[in-house]
Amino acid sequence: AYDASVVEEYILLSSSYAVLQYAQLCLGVTFSKKCLDLAVSSGGNNRMTIDRSTLMNLELLVNAKTGKLQNSLIGTIDCTKTSVGARLLRTNLMAPPIRVDTINARLDLVGVFLEEEEFFYTTMEHLEALPDIDKMLSHVALVPRKGKLGGKGSANMNEQAITANVASKGIGALVCIKSILSVLPTFGRSLQDQLSILESKEHNRRVASNEPDLGNDSNSIETEEIQHGIGEDSSTITDGSSLLIGLGSGPRSTSNTRHQLLRAILLTMKQPAFAEILSAVTEIFTESTTFSRNAHAMRHQECFALKPNTDGMMDVLRKAFLANVDDIYKLADEYAETYGLPVSVKETTTRGYYLSIPTDMGTDMPDVFIQPVKRGRFIHCTTEEVHSLSSRAQENVQDLLIMTHSRIQEVIDVARSKYDALASLSDAIALLDMCHCFADNVASSRLSWCRPFVTDNDEEPAQQSSAESTTGARSSGSGALSIRNGRYAIDVSGSGLVNSESVSSGNEFIPNDTYASAMQNFTVITGINGSGKSTYL
Repeated sequence: AYDASVVEEYILLSSSYAVLQYAQLCLGVTFSKKCLDLAVSSGGNNRMTIDRSTLMNLELLVNAKTGKLQNSLIGTIDCTKTSVGARLLRTNLMAPPIRVDTINARLDLVGVFLEEEEFFYTTMEHLEALPDIDKMLSHVALVPRKGKLGGKGSANMNEQAITANVASKGIGALVCIKSILSVLPTFGRSLQDQLSILESKEHNRRVASNEPDLGNDSNSIETEEIQHGIGEDSSTITDGSSLLIGLGSGPRSTSNTRHQLLRAILLTMKQPAFAEILSAVTEIFTESTTFSRNAHAMRHQECFALKPNTDGMMDVLRKAFLANVDDIYKLADEYAETYGLPVSVKETTTRGYYLSIPTDMGTDMPDVFIQPVKRGRFIHCTTEEVHSLSSRAQENVQDLLIMTHSRIQEVIDVARSKYDALASLSDAIALLDMCHCFADNVASSRLSWCRPFVTDNDEEPAQQSSAESTTGARSSGSGALSIRNGRYAIDVSGSGLVNSESVSSGNEFIPNDTYASAMQNFTVITGINGSGKSTYL
């Protein structure tokens, strides 16, 4: 006999190890120390366990009928602005947190977004402007593998085997870091202003109602930490304000202070490690270097990221690259004038520079154009001269990337030494983005939403002022579930699954009330048509 859980965990861990080894082999890199955290989630750890069949039946990730993201729960509610926010949302749907302090902290932040319209749109603008933080972290963690650059027993045995692809990832990571950390002070200032407004409103409310100002001491201490910066050895966990609480882990909160999640996110953005990283990056990069979502523009940023006059050979390669590209555009203009065709220049990483001609000009092209390939409404082709210049430009780019990568190793090492700070920033932005996504769904929905009241079993439920809301209740010494006018969040209007006339009249969904407690539970009966459900009832 054997323990099935042990075997399952062994298979998962060994498979993960095989994937990591394969990735390192294909990329020619290794992962830096303490950058990966691999764990097997088998329930517990303050999270709900949802098996695969339940995920499919509830349509959390894909639609049960079509198997696609559309008309699933995540497809309906996912309006996150960052990749890390989308990943955190998906993780929380697969394993929702069950801690009351985690749920209430998130609900407080969602409530702030809904109450403060200006703060809602300011946060959205900052989130949309952020680069891909996931890729930035993964590229920082990649270290070129040491290998043989010569024959057996070569003196170059310990040199790093750098390719243009690996060099591009490292340079791109620093460009992303520069763009993120440059906008971080402005982003943090908007959070700080909003937190000050919220604390002032809370203080005035307590004064008006003659309530004791609970948590005022801890609030003032944390506000002072935010204004003057936190110490080098400080973590993102503070008294009554923890980023880990919002993520569903860490110690349980014993404080009654409100807005602790917003305060924890702000403290994460104020870490002194970011100033050190940004100073190291700006010391070698030009001021104009910034992240771009356009691959062609990003490649130019990587090639011209280092400040000029630092290496004579690099300056020569840059001039040669610009000259080759300029000649390609001049040739395109000459072809357009000679043959009367609208010729434009395109570029991809794999093909390099090539020409694009609309298909409505006809397929009978002059013989000078070679390698024609139809792509939609355009024909992609090249000429011998353009192909030669493109090859030279690509060689210039590869040489520039490799030379740039060799000169930024000290800065990348600084970023790797502060990896924990960058990872915590990623978690903070993901959490902020996910809560903003929840608020965005409520604000843009035509349905009525409410805040649920969640309590522990040993706590008295909060009083509910609205009749049509989701409430937490208490019955016979144990927690109760009470839902009034509830419905599932998946919106299937326009999918063909509901009558179009019903959709236009607004009566396509019938809300249901649900109540369950230790004294009164309910049974869910499922089955195919004609299986006897009605007879059983």
